[in-house]
Amino acid sequence: MRAALGSALLLASVTCGLAETPIIDFSGQTYHLGYQGRAKLPNGRLGDGVAEFTLPGETVDDWSKLFAFHAYPEAGDDPALAAAALGKVVKAVNKDANFALTADPKTGEAIIDFLTWAPGSDVMEFNVFKYAEAANGEGLVALQYAQHIKADDMDVADFRKLRQRTVEEMAHADVGTARDYFAKEASEEQMFDEEASATDD
Repeated sequence: MRAALGSALLLASVTCGLAETPIIDFSGQTYHLGYQGRAKLPNGRLGDGVAEFTLPGETVDDWSKLFAFHAYPEAGDDPALAAAALGKVVKAVNKDANFALTADPKTGEAIIDFLTWAPGSDVMEFNVFKYAEAANGEGLVALQYAQHIKADDMDVADFRKLRQRTVEEMAHADVGTARDYFAKEASEEQMFDEEASATDD
């Protein structure tokens, strides 16, 4: 789904160790960092970023379940609007896909979940994104949970249970972990730039 969505917008708690190898616990399973990347804008500022976590024995190119942090510094300050924009992308990629949006008026956070698939594939992808304001108030961050589901492995009733449970768990997941992750990354980038500048001088 990363390729399909492009850069258009990508347990009861989430924990993250901000050491060399961050670990995520979600829905009773532990995910390990498998990929991280951050674009750099022409003005030198950090652009969209992602950190993807997979289960032991899986990779970001071959996974059954995936958890991710996303940073969207240029996406404005409205989580619900970002979630709705992702919904439009989902429908543009697959007109038969459906999505659901929920927003928390107290926190301002917004959740979108959807089920989609590639033409001719027997594997569907279930996604839940939770959007919130970034730590510095510039742009948004998001949590993402994704799961591959073979059409014959789960009936409608089982999928509804999965969806209800996962959306509820995401609603209680702490977005602060993603905020902290990207804030730390930005701090390290700034420190690196300052050191490089001092070396050039």
